[in-house]
Amino acid sequence: MKNILLVYGHALSHCALRELVNADPSLHLADEVGSVGEAIANIRKQRYDLVILDVSAPEKNGLETFCDLKQRAPELAILVINGSDHMDRMAHFIRLGCAGYLPYTASSHQVQAAIKTIAHGRPYLLPEQETLSNRHPMVHERLSLRELQVFFKLIKGQAVNAIALELAIAPGSVSVFRSKILKKMEVPNNAALIHYALAHQLIPPMGAASKSIRLTA
Repeated sequence: MKNILLVYGHALSHCALRELVNADPSLHLADEVGSVGEAIANIRKQRYDLVILDVSAPEKNGLETFCDLKQRAPELAILVINGSDHMDRMAHFIRLGCAGYLPYTASSHQVQAAIKTIAHGRPYLLPEQETLSNRHPMVHERLSLRELQVFFKLIKGQAVNAIALELAIAPGSVSVFRSKILKKMEVPNNAALIHYALAHQLIPPMGAASKSIRLTA
C-alpha cells in the first residue's frame, strides 16, 4: 500500500481529493495537512510515496511551497494539482522537478491516473507538457533550491530576519543568498526581483479567484 500526504489548499478540493485517494485500495491517505510547515514536520518523521500539493489557495504561492518541500526532501515525488492552465506556469513546476502537474481543468479520471502512476514510481505528464522541460532556461533557473526559497520570500516583501526565522538559518546567510540571487539574475535590488517575478508568472495574479478540480469523467 502506497502512503500519501495531502497538502491541501481550497477546502472544497480537499474533500474531493480525499475521496479520490480513498477510492483506490492500493493507496493509503496517511496524513492531511493545511500548511507547508505541517507538511515538513510530517516528512521528517514519516516516509511517503507521494505528496499531493494542492495549490488552489489564492493567498499562497504554490511555487514557493513546492521549493520549500523539495529543499527538505529532494527525492520526494510531488504531484501539483489545481494549478494554472497557463503553459509558462506549468513549465516552472515541471522544470523544478515535480512528478506531475494538473491544472484546475483536469478531470477526476486524470487526477486518479496521476496519483496512481506517481505513487508507483513513475512521472505523469499530459501530452502538452512533454516538451516543457526542453524550453530555453529562464534566468531564475540559475538559482539553487535554497536560493529559490529565499527568492520567493524576498518577492513577498519579507525582511531578512523573518526569512531567517522561517528557514531556520542565520540572518547573515540570508543576506549572502540575497547577494547571490541578485548577481545570478543580474538585477540591482528587490524591486527588480518583484518586477521579474510578475513578468514571468512567478507570483499568482493579485485578486485572482481560486479554482479547483472538476469532478467529471
